[in-house]
Amino acid sequence: MRTSEYNYVLFGQVQKIKQSVFEKSGEGISFQDAVERLVSLGSHRYGIPATPDFLTWNLKNYRDLRKMICQIPIPLSDVLDVKHHTADNITYLATKNNVQISLESCYADNQFFVIEYVAVFYVLEGTCVLTTEHGKRTMQAGELCILPPCTPYSIFTRPEDFIITILSNKAHFKNNFHALLYQENIVSDFFRRALFQNQKEGIFFMISPTKDIRSIIQHLFAEFMKKDSYSSILFNNYLQIFYANIIRSTESTYHFYSSRKEKTAKTLMPAILEYLIHNYQSITLERLAMHFHYESTYLSKLL
Repeated sequence: MRTSEYNYVLFGQVQKIKQSVFEKSGEGISFQDAVERLVSLGSHRYGIPATPDFLTWNLKNYRDLRKMICQIPIPLSDVLDVKHHTADNITYLATKNNVQISLESCYADNQFFVIEYVAVFYVLEGTCVLTTEHGKRTMQAGELCILPPCTPYSIFTRPEDFIITILSNKAHFKNNFHALLYQENIVSDFFRRALFQNQKEGIFFMISPTKDIRSIIQHLFAEFMKKDSYSSILFNNYLQIFYANIIRSTESTYHFYSSRKEKTAKTLMPAILEYLIHNYQSITLERLAMHFHYESTYLSKLL
């Protein structure tokens, strides 16, 4: 846990100023721009901030969890001292943390972002619009997306939406998730392609926000805020459990992949057509894409 004094703003302050700007102009601003506005208004703070105890969350009330997240202190140095650059209408982001968990801030601008991290977006409540080079997708409650490092994206949420973002940089992921990289399942295959073959396609799942999933999120926030000598180990362990739950959710579709050396959408076409034959009366493009863990616009082009 941080024990030294520093300049900071609260996450809730950033949310409020982003909401204020959007209501006045109809346009979103970046997280960094929002922090800079708070500093220009003299709204930042100095000292040793109090940090929320996420272990007191009872797992049932999302409003209480949101209040805790809004009390998270954001050191100005973590935002303003980190170099970003923009090229070809894409902003290349950087962060000081090897891993982090956060609530996705509302009303972002339309700029595409690139970050050298594995990015997980999980819709705990509400919706969000995720845009990649393959198209735009409105993600619903319970939907989860994993993007490979260096994948251009933008994500739009409103203040009432609850989207959890988990970031792991490439080096940290390779060093801490060996077992995950060498298993035979959809998720492990995705990570191998993302980290070693520079794949740029996202993968999607439906993960019901059960009590177990909410408990994992609770502990991830708790360990991220503690920052003691054990928190990094515990954070990684809880993240392993989170990925294991994602892998468990894919068991019903894994048999379509297991017998194929190349697991691209094109080589899966026979399995996709077979699934269509058996489910043609009720199938939709979104359901088909979700079942095979692909973006609907990408799958639509292949079909």
